[in-house]
Amino acid sequence: MNDLLIRSYKSSDNQEIKDLYKLASVESEIGFRDGPWYKDFDIMENFYMDKGDFLVGVMGNKIVAMIGLEKSLKTVGHIRRMRVHPEYRRRGYAQALLKELEERAVKKGFTELRLRTSIQQIMAQRLYEKNGYSKMKSKKEFYLEGPFEVIWYRKLL
Repeated sequence: MNDLLIRSYKSSDNQEIKDLYKLASVESEIGFRDGPWYKDFDIMENFYMDKGDFLVGVMGNKIVAMIGLEKSLKTVGHIRRMRVHPEYRRRGYAQALLKELEERAVKKGFTELRLRTSIQQIMAQRLYEKNGYSKMKSKKEFYLEGPFEVIWYRKLL
């Protein structure tokens, strides 16, 4: 794992993280559908960097993992856009990004983190539960393409 460099997002990363998100989603249990729900990628500095954070995991010159932290309430953050390139999975990169994001969240004054994942993403559920996230609720959320069943998690920091 010493080969993974974790750093904050830079505007020059934008196209690469969009491509990674699409690739990793296509290769996951949920697939990828383009649409307006990805608008945060077009306003990264305002959406994440002003009040939260967005981290990338880099190997050589290639971004292979990412995770975002959006400020949703005064001391509550929402973890978003966690993805690892399919060729780099099962190496502990998601774990490393999550740990770094949690440490940065504490330094920024967050006392709780929340996230949602689909019921199909078993590996993601295991990662979050292993790291102390507890299930809040499971429900169907409705998007333009139809209902999508998600599980909400939370962790007190």
